[in-house]
Amino acid sequence: MLLGDENFDLPPYVSEDANSYSSPLRIEVPLMSLVDHKAARSAKVKHPGQVCHSEIIVPDSSAGSGPQFSVAPVYTSATSTFPEPVEIEEACNRAFVDPDQEVGYRLWHQSFEDLKNQYALHVDMAYPGRLPPDTKDPGHGTIAGFSQTQHSSGRPGNIHNFGHVPNNRNFEFHYLLEQIKNPLNHSMQLIHIKGHVPSLSVDPAGSFFIQKMLDTANTGEITMLYKEIGPRVCTLAKDAFGNYVIQKLLEHGPPIDIRKLIGHLFGQMLGLSLDVYGCRVIQKVFEISDIDQQIEMAKELGSNLLKCSCDQHANHVVQKCIECVPAQCNRFLYRSLCGKVKMLSSHPYGCRVVQKVLGFCKDPQILCALVKEIVECANELSVDPFGNYVVQYIVEHGGPHNRGAILRKFAGRIVHMSCQKHSSNVIEKCLIHGSRHARQRIINETLYAGGAGNADHLLGMMIDQYANYVVQRMISVADKWQFKVIIDVVRRNVGKLVTYTQGRHVIRQAEKLVNARARLHRSLV
Repeated sequence: MLLGDENFDLPPYVSEDANSYSSPLRIEVPLMSLVDHKAARSAKVKHPGQVCHSEIIVPDSSAGSGPQFSVAPVYTSATSTFPEPVEIEEACNRAFVDPDQEVGYRLWHQSFEDLKNQYALHVDMAYPGRLPPDTKDPGHGTIAGFSQTQHSSGRPGNIHNFGHVPNNRNFEFHYLLEQIKNPLNHSMQLIHIKGHVPSLSVDPAGSFFIQKMLDTANTGEITMLYKEIGPRVCTLAKDAFGNYVIQKLLEHGPPIDIRKLIGHLFGQMLGLSLDVYGCRVIQKVFEISDIDQQIEMAKELGSNLLKCSCDQHANHVVQKCIECVPAQCNRFLYRSLCGKVKMLSSHPYGCRVVQKVLGFCKDPQILCALVKEIVECANELSVDPFGNYVVQYIVEHGGPHNRGAILRKFAGRIVHMSCQKHSSNVIEKCLIHGSRHARQRIINETLYAGGAGNADHLLGMMIDQYANYVVQRMISVADKWQFKVIIDVVRRNVGKLVTYTQGRHVIRQAEKLVNARARLHRSLV
């Protein structure tokens, strides 16, 4: 609907008093007569037998200050019920009124409720898909800025006060939107949408147009965008299309404008970080802002760190903050996580933040405290759907000391953990990234877990839906005698293994490694 949130600019109240104006019969002109009056006026049709049917009341700006009105007689055909369009034009001209503003004068005399309910319909019917006539005349300026025009009657006017119709900015907005969507129009530039940047930014076509034109925009156009978007940046950042405009705009423009735009976000970090679209803008801001602004935003996040770390969208902002802000400036953020690592590691979003902290924290004292918390609860975290990723991260990226501490926690539980969905992944990581001594300890514990000399208890692991992956990894990293023991178990139980999908996977892995070792032996001989 063309009516927006702007207030109506209604005319002042005029009492129906004899001193204000005479009260002739006011006619109700059919709308289609107003719509078609252009064609009739251009045809210059004259109707014979015209009589004075009634009078119309029109505003008259030449009668001094205050709202003044003048009366214009309307001559109509004796056989016609309503005035003809040509007659309305002549009446308007006699009253020194621009004929192009007849719709405005028609709406002037409606009540507030009628105006609100019928305004959009009247405008759409009167000017379908185009601006009012004074902006279409090529001799009266261009669309850029909608410069003021001079009517034939000598009275200046522009689209902003067209016929005193309220909320006329919608004329410009819809016209600009049509021009942007027109695939044949290649002349539109960013300067042409001055005054409508925020409104167009939340429209799909308008957002795409602004992003595309930013690549070739000049300094004046970019400054204009910053000036219009700045006061409304928090609202646009939460919009499905406006957030892309802001992200693109932050890649262009002078540093002073970028800093000023980012300054509007201070105090709104929490709300934007928790928003599905606003979090993207904040992540972009962390990437391009100066260190002092990064620290200011990090402090604002730090007061709500747990809430943001456990949020679906804000956890990405916390991760970006950890990546972009220098480690020495983020110590307060790392310290606030001490004592809460176990809880965060078991959270679907918090576990990502913990892994990011482990990767970027450079303070040995803080890092040692965080790792110690994880090692102490390694057994619990290893079977957790999310905590196992934190343990895997330490096994993969931690030092030998940290891996050794975790393996000591797993002692006597290797077979049990290998048969669990999540902890089996941790055991695999230990076999891949552990030292030679650590791998031997894991395999030896598995081989002697059954207490029998032939290690046939491995058969249960080979057909288990999770442990079979651990056995396959053991075959690939085992030393010579461990490899021989595992292959003997496979050969003795091949008839049973082929009946299970997991068993067939183990057989294929064993054959592959046996053939590889045989080729290696032949090449050495």
